[in-house]
Amino acid sequence: MSGSPDQLHFPTLFALHADVSPQEYVLRHASLTLGRDKQCQIVVSSQLISRVHARITADGPRFVLIDAGSVNGTYVNGLRLTEAHVLANDDTIGLGSRAPTLRYVDPDPTLPSHEGLHYNDTTMAFSLGAQVLELTPHQFRLLMHLYQSAGQVCSRESCAQVLWGREYEPGLDAAALDQAITSLRGALRRVDAHNAMIQTRRGVGYLLVL
Repeated sequence: MSGSPDQLHFPTLFALHADVSPQEYVLRHASLTLGRDKQCQIVVSSQLISRVHARITADGPRFVLIDAGSVNGTYVNGLRLTEAHVLANDDTIGLGSRAPTLRYVDPDPTLPSHEGLHYNDTTMAFSLGAQVLELTPHQFRLLMHLYQSAGQVCSRESCAQVLWGREYEPGLDAAALDQAITSLRGALRRVDAHNAMIQTRRGVGYLLVL
């Protein structure tokens, strides 16, 4: 991708659908809005899109994507946003559905554009900071469940369903579920020794704090 001089220095959003205008948008400014309203900097002509659907704001050298209270949600790499997301090179943004509407391209992908936990749906891998996590299939399924509900408590019942595909039986599964959570915490701490983003809510479930 040769790109314009601006694209060589600033992150750029590239449209993945014909109903997005403009088809390329260079992030030279501190903030922009995305939505169906013609006053938005990026206009998407679809009835799935709210008038002001999402916002992107600068945070130092990085850019943060925020859902603006849309009806059908904002997605990054196929996951619905529940809080602000620091955009990373090659992130896809879905507006109104999981299908990607835009791609975020950072001309300097070595920039620390995401410091925490991040899922890349292209490689189907989690990374913590700049390091890819090595997870077992059970750890991956459990982390994905917690990640998709980040900031909300996942019940022990829902975690058991994800892990074993059946209803939770306290007498049978309590110790095994605790061990699964301990194992996942261990995988995170191999990358970050002080990581404590998985929190226990006793008698209820588990919470992933990003």
